[in-house]
Amino acid sequence: MIKWLKSILCYGSVPEVIETVMAPQPTPKTKTVKKAAPKKKAPKVDFDSMKKNELLAYAKKNGIKANASMNKAALVKILK
Repeated sequence: MIKWLKSILCYGSVPEVIETVMAPQPTPKTKTVKKAAPKKKAPKVDFDSMKKNELLAYAKKNGIKANASMNKAALVKILK
């Protein structure tokens, strides 16, 4: 009767079960996370010696909002 019960419940033989339980489990792969590169500091620029047109071009190049109606002092202030 035990054999019949084992066959109904789909149990294998004892050595077979032990082999499946003791089989080496595949190790999960770990994801490597790339760290963001540190931002490079912009080289020191002497804004006071630059002309207004140069300041506007520098602001545009670096994605800083500035417009031509601003005076030179205002441009220097937002760029620093």
